[in-house]
Amino acid sequence: MAKTYRHPITKYVYSVNEVGLVRVDDPATGRYGVFDDNGVWYEGEIIDVDRQAAGWVGRTPEARALREANA
Repeated sequence: MAKTYRHPITKYVYSVNEVGLVRVDDPATGRYGVFDDNGVWYEGEIIDVDRQAAGWVGRTPEARALREANA
């Protein structure tokens, strides 16, 4: 399955959603945001993330395959 990453400073959880974008969840508040693999915001209350972490998660083969399948 797709890679999940917990940021060591913010504690945000980065994962790949069903269309291959990066979903960032804040477990402390329940807020979320959706970004591409370059950290560009698409939706949600979280509007700023670690672009490098978004890239690590969003550039996995699984994420790329989901984006291609939903293109």
